[in-house]
Amino acid sequence: MHATETTIHIRTCCHIFPDHHRCGSPALRHEPFCYFHDPTRQATRQREARNRRRSFAVTTPSNRSELQLSLDQVIQGLAHNQVDPRRDGLLLFALQIAATRM
Repeated sequence: MHATETTIHIRTCCHIFPDHHRCGSPALRHEPFCYFHDPTRQATRQREARNRRRSFAVTTPSNRSELQLSLDQVIQGLAHNQVDPRRDGLLLFALQIAATRM
């Protein structure tokens, strides 16, 4: 009896680096690129990066009512994905410091 050999062909990513070598990672199923080099994923990452850089204005509080307004602006920005959570955390911390000085 002969042992049967099965060859599994795993397609590799078609991305070519600037130094002209191929990526070599397994390609996504039915796609020419790996997870990292998939163009749809790259477009999503670029859009997310652009959203993180978007300007977000907050009123500088000088009294308690303006502090409440600033807090509301930060909460609304987070709720509507207008500011990334890391920046939102920094803004909330700054407002907390401002609250202790009033």
